[in-house]
Amino acid sequence: MLPEDELVERIRAVAGTGDGLVVGIGDDAAVLDGGFVVCCDMLVDGVHFDSSRQSLRQIGARAAAVNLSDLAAMGAQPVCLLAAFGLPPDRGDAGELAAGMASHGVPLAGGDLSRAASLTVSVTAVGRAQHPVLRSGGRVGDRLVVTGSLGAQAAAGFTAEVTPRLREGRELAAIATAMIDVSDGIARDAGRLARASGCGARIDLERLPLAAGATLEQAAAGGEDYELLAALPDNQPQPSFVTDVGELTGDGAVLLLDASGPRHDLAGWDHFQ
Repeated sequence: MLPEDELVERIRAVAGTGDGLVVGIGDDAAVLDGGFVVCCDMLVDGVHFDSSRQSLRQIGARAAAVNLSDLAAMGAQPVCLLAAFGLPPDRGDAGELAAGMASHGVPLAGGDLSRAASLTVSVTAVGRAQHPVLRSGGRVGDRLVVTGSLGAQAAAGFTAEVTPRLREGRELAAIATAMIDVSDGIARDAGRLARASGCGARIDLERLPLAAGATLEQAAAGGEDYELLAALPDNQPQPSFVTDVGELTGDGAVLLLDASGPRHDLAGWDHFQ
């Protein structure tokens, strides 16, 4: 099967556009007239979570969090969530899933239910942003900074709680030229931000903020940390909650560097590979 990014490009080529759509496929969320920001993520048992290791409430909380993280990457304030649950016979307590989703303090405004062969949770998050931050605004020389720490999910077997960086995203939106949430590992997502901005990128691996128990490889490529990666002007004072990990460059290449030189073995997460 084709890699995820190539599949997205095929969809984008035929997706169309229309009045009221400001930003379509290719960013963390779509932007509509009036400052509305909308995103959608689907989580499938055995692909994004293991229902034998997590409760329905934990799965619901995770499903909401990964969508709210996309809003955070746009600098948006959440308005509500919509959800569709595909429920197998042995995992049919939709109330527990909904309670987990509501644990982030964002209302669940509606959705749909269906019988399914495996537990599937599809969530749409709706938010508002006066000036949404896109992936495409970065400039050569911008510093790349990341919130929190990296590698916690990989180190915990992808069962750790996800905390969407909504407050940090809104604060960064006032100073960032570009932003993306780190869902597939900084090794992959730094390249996505750089390419959208028409730049290259250099990530200094030894500067990555490692989560407790995480290896450098898990921090760079493990994925599902849902921290924020932002590009800031070189002369911009940096908030205390970020770590400077690299810069946008003008040569088009995306380099992951450690003390011995470029690392070519760190690709990040891809659902289809």
